[in-house]
Amino acid sequence: MSLRFGRLRGMAKINLTLDGLETLQKMQAFINPQTFEKAQRSGIAYAAKAVAPAVSKGIGAAYNIKAARIKQDISSVRIEKGGKEATIKFSRKPPTLNQFALKPGTRGKQPGLGRGMGWGKPKPAGKPLSAIQLRSTGRTSITGAFQATGNNSSNLVFRKGASGKLVSLYGPSIGSIFLGQSKVGVELRADVQARIKQQYLAGFQRALDSAARGFGARG
Repeated sequence: MSLRFGRLRGMAKINLTLDGLETLQKMQAFINPQTFEKAQRSGIAYAAKAVAPAVSKGIGAAYNIKAARIKQDISSVRIEKGGKEATIKFSRKPPTLNQFALKPGTRGKQPGLGRGMGWGKPKPAGKPLSAIQLRSTGRTSITGAFQATGNNSSNLVFRKGASGKLVSLYGPSIGSIFLGQSKVGVELRADVQARIKQQYLAGFQRALDSAARGFGARG
């Protein structure tokens, strides 16, 4: 598999080179040019539609984020004529931590007064805010974090940074997951490449079958 990575303003891009489609090009000599062109367009349409669900399924299996939010960050899918190369663009803006099964923290309760007018029995301590990003690691506590409304009226998670200033917390971007060298990213790219090729061939064959049925009806 040959991969080419690119960086655009606010986006991440990946090019997937699809191997093993040479047989389709050889068929061109035996198929009506208009039919072959239509089959290529059908293959491209089928393959392009397969990208978002494949990416969503792969990332959703590893990260605790909803499919709709994943698909939202797939900016565009372009497949070259002949199906030999696919270009996928992702938004590089990461989702807020709220998207990862956020659970607000709780305050510890003050003990009431005892019969001797002193403090009564101690109450359970509060719990910090928590979220689930990677499904394999489960829920993780984030000490010192809290929820507040951001400048655009969205609900964000903040925590004091090293400089003492408040910083908003985000999860990994969809583009960084897909383009990354983690096990999830490597396997996901291979799966998506295989899915694109599979759907391109399916769409191509569907168009040829449709043309054959039409030819038989005219005969």
